[in-house]
Formats: sequence, C-alpha cells, structure tokens
Amino acid sequence: MKKIFFAVFLFFVLSPSVLAASFPDVAADNENYDAIEYLKEKGIINGYENGDFGPNDMVNRAAAVKMIMEAFKLNKNETYEPVFSDVKKSDWFIPYVMGARSYGFVSGYDDKTFKPGQYVTLSEALKMILTAKDIDIPSSSGGVAVDVSKSDWFFKYAAYAKNNNIILPDIEGKFFPNKTLTRASFAEILYRIVKVNETGKPFDISSKWTVYDNSSFPFRVKYNENTWQVITKKNEIVFFIPDTGLKQFSPVRIYPDSAKLIFTVDPNQDKLNKTAYFNNIKDAFADADTTEFKVGDLNALEILYPKEHYVDWYVFLPNDYVLVIYTDYGNGPISFRIPQIIKGMLATLEYKDVDLSSFDQSQSALLSKIFSNILVEKKGMEMLNLIPDKTIIETDAIGVGTGPVDYYFSQELNYTFKYERSSDTILNKKEGNTSKF
Repeated sequence: MKKIFFAVFLFFVLSPSVLAASFPDVAADNENYDAIEYLKEKGIINGYENGDFGPNDMVNRAAAVKMIMEAFKLNKNETYEPVFSDVKKSDWFIPYVMGARSYGFVSGYDDKTFKPGQYVTLSEALKMILTAKDIDIPSSSGGVAVDVSKSDWFFKYAAYAKNNNIILPDIEGKFFPNKTLTRASFAEILYRIVKVNETGKPFDISSKWTVYDNSSFPFRVKYNENTWQVITKKNEIVFFIPDTGLKQFSPVRIYPDSAKLIFTVDPNQDKLNKTAYFNNIKDAFADADTTEFKVGDLNALEILYPKEHYVDWYVFLPNDYVLVIYTDYGNGPISFRIPQIIKGMLATLEYKDVDLSSFDQSQSALLSKIFSNILVEKKGMEMLNLIPDKTIIETDAIGVGTGPVDYYFSQELNYTFKYERSSDTILNKKEGNTSKF
C-alpha cells in the first residue's frame, strides 16, 4: 500500500479546474482552496509580489508568525529592538517576530537566533497557533495516533487538533508531527482553528460530503461517498468501511480496520412514551455512559461504550416510532480517526417525515396496509416490496387484456396477490398459494 506521508485534509471532491479569484496558482479544485480564500478575504495572507500564493512552498517561521499575528489581530505596531542575531530592523518580519515574542508564542534558540527561514513542523505550528490565541486545551486521556505518545511535548496540542477536526490521522493512523508544512497546509490548519474559535464547535468536516436520502427512511445524513459503501436493506441502511487489507466482504463482523453505521426504525409496538422507552434502554445497558440530547426538535438518547468502540443513538420520532443508529469500528489504525468521522456524520443527521408503517413487523398491520391499496393504481409494486418473501408462482401473459398479470405468494403471510404490471396495481388477494381468482 502506498504510504501517505501527510493527510491534513481527508475529505474533498474534485471539480473542473477553475482559477481562484485571489491567486492564479490556487485553483478552485485545490483541496485547500476554501481556507486560502478565507484567509485572503480576511487580510491574513497576501501572497508573493508576483501575485502567487505558492501553496506547495514550505512555510518558514517568519511567514508563520505573520499569518498568526494577522489571524488573531495581535498588535504588531510597537517599535522593537532586535534581540535575535538573525533578525534585523530592516527585515520585513521584525514586527511580527518581535510581536510574537512579546505575546509569548515564539522564543529564540540558545544561540540567540530566531531562524526566520527555518521550516515549521506540524507540532510546532499547532503549539504556536494555539498558544497565540491562548486557547484553553482540556486534558485528554485518549490516544491520538500511532506516532504520538502521551509523553511527547506536543501531545496536548495534537489531541486538541484531532478532537476538533483540525488534523485527523491518515489511514495508517499516523499524525506525522515532525513533518514540515507547506504554505497551503499551514493555511488550512490556521483556518480551521480560527473557525473552531469562532463557532466553539469542532471544525465541520462534512462540507463536501454527499447527502444520503432514501424515500423510505425518516432521515438524511451526509457521508463521504469515496470512503463508505452503502448497503440498502428492507428495514435498514448500512454504511460500511471494509478492512481491505484482510479482504473483508461483509459488515456482519467488525475487522481491525473496518467500521459501520446501521440505521433502522423500531416501531415501538408497545407504544412506550419517550421517558419509558429511554429508561428501558438505560436498564438494558446499565454499564454504559448515557446522555439525553436533541436532534433538531426531537428527543434522543446516546448509549456510549468508549472502550468497546461503539455508540448507539435512539431518536424518538413522531407517532412513537424510534430511529435507531448502531455504530461500531475496529481497533486497528482506523480507530485513531474513525470516531471523529462518525461524529461528523451524526452531526449532520436530519429528520424527515415519511410513512413509517412499513417498519411495523406485525402481520396484521402489514396486511392491512396492503389490503387498503388493492385496486389503487401505481401502488402495486410499492406494496409488494413490503413483503420480504414474495415469490412469483405464475404469470398470465395475456392477462385481462391490458398486459401480463403476475401472481405473488408469501408463505409468511399465507396470501397470494394478483398483480397487473401495466397499471402497477394489485387487483385482488386470496389466502393460500393459488392462482385461481
């Protein structure tokens, strides 16, 4: 498998190459286009004298402190006396370097130099940006990446970056803390931290994902179609990342580098109210962490087993139905990045009003629904598709003069349904396996 040495940005789609308005060397299909445009509009970056931004050039310490000072509107207008042997009064970056020093987010080296031309690593960039804004960084006990240890000086910065979707580990679970950054990569990190600071929420990684919408299910959700497989079943939707290294073909079991989300609907046959339903779930999973919250205007319950790598959601719908979401993922390198992706997906969840009666598993309810649509044109196959074990036992090619008629039998329901193809209509029904109507 080809190594991916640095993956700051996990989710993007390619569009036709269109030149950006701000820089001729940053096209609209550049994965960092939004970040660079935002920073340019805010006056945080200007580019080179020739008009280019140089997205693939390495970012040095002087350019980095300039962007940080501008991003957070830190004062740089004082008169400074140089204290570093390699920073002179005539240098364009002296107000930024000395301003950054006064704010305490950079310092020189033991040899009294600042090294303005030295390239900036990922861990250094995170520390500088987060320290400059004096962002409160809560302690984190979870792992960050396979190449980040809790004893590393940059651990808390890396944990903050992952937990807020600033940086996610790559597909091998690596963070690459010592990788030097391009100007585009640094711009993306700065942009994401600015947005997190503005909103107070993790960066929205779903902006370029696809909306999944199925007419039979009461939800919409965004997902990265380049990453997830979607398996549609009668009463459930499965989003699945297979462990390709181990040749996984089915989501039934979780492999080390696989993940899945299952969406289904509980018809809540006993018609428990929200409180009773949630209390029943809490009793069933007494050793889990539970949280009640809202999805839009709907009440929801989260069941969390962090050590077991899964979280379940129960969203109480109108008419006492419950949207249930089961999530699970493996303990391989995927475990360092997939929780944030799953959180990003669930954050986009929207309820939509659809007919949920097909989720009612009782035969009487199903038969009642089908019977009510006999002789209703354009509804026949929709009703037949509600029957999981339907089988054609005979076809009358001539029919009643309007085209073929099929006879569908369900052993589970013990009914045969006479179906006219041309009008998409169930003409009649009879108990038992028969075509004699």
